[in-house]
Amino acid sequence: MNKQIATLFLLLLQGLLVISIAPMIIGWINQIKCWLQQRRAPTLFQPYYTLYKLLFKESVLADNASWLFRIAPYIYFILIAGICFSLPFFTIATLTARNMDMIIIVGLLALARISLALAAMDVGTAFGSLGARREMFVACLSEPILLIIFYNVVLLTHSPYLSGSTAYFIDHTILLHPSLIFSLLALILITLAETGRIPIDNPATHLELTMIHEAMILEYSGRYLALIEWGKAIKLTLYLGFILSLFFPTGLSWHIQTSHVLFGFITSLLKLFVLAALIGFIESINSKRRLFKVPDYLASAFMLAVLGVLITQLLAEPYL
Repeated sequence: MNKQIATLFLLLLQGLLVISIAPMIIGWINQIKCWLQQRRAPTLFQPYYTLYKLLFKESVLADNASWLFRIAPYIYFILIAGICFSLPFFTIATLTARNMDMIIIVGLLALARISLALAAMDVGTAFGSLGARREMFVACLSEPILLIIFYNVVLLTHSPYLSGSTAYFIDHTILLHPSLIFSLLALILITLAETGRIPIDNPATHLELTMIHEAMILEYSGRYLALIEWGKAIKLTLYLGFILSLFFPTGLSWHIQTSHVLFGFITSLLKLFVLAALIGFIESINSKRRLFKVPDYLASAFMLAVLGVLITQLLAEPYL
């Protein structure tokens, strides 16, 4: 009984760690971009200071803001944070290993996005409606591609769960399968699009012609804005976690033991920081695309994802 309680506590801790270190990943990416641009970088913990400041500031709301506008940040944060408990971070086992498959994960991500889009249109501002339309425009192109990537993973692993697919890849060591290379490239492109990073969006801009995600949250302040910003950081960490758990799962612990868990945590954290540094490098050498060039970008991701599925079907026999 005590062992079961300890296991549940450890799996709960795994999800909470992903939630807690997410702002640090944003701080690390900002540092990488500053170093590459030869600018003085803020501290790694600057996002935590910003969140702390926002949580204790007074929230100013529009007079015509409805209950949807007030509750949307909580829905967004809870849905995004809930996915963290199905992500293998330092051990393969997760708290929702058999309750949250990849389709549910994509559905929760979509529902979180819809809640913010509806809230953005609730107060009737021009910026909010503009941002909501642009966000859904990107979403209707990127979310099917994410499903295709997960479908390819399911074809290879015969498991619709992140933990099951991760365990299969570690056990069978087929990371050099040609279809996985295409799926990995597609997932990297989708990560930049889904998390509002350059070249699709610029999280630091407030220009009308370039805003996508930022336009939806201009009317938020205080604790509402803190929840949204924290949720954005968690979402980026989740996508990086998808890449690491599905394509670079080496180091994850098979057993719920202190030494194995500690080793898995250290290796996962190092891989996460390396991948986040790659995101910062990609943003530093690219400029933001025009909105009407986004379909061309996502079409490339779509072709890569489809090629991955086709190659999996063509090479299915040798890997059965």
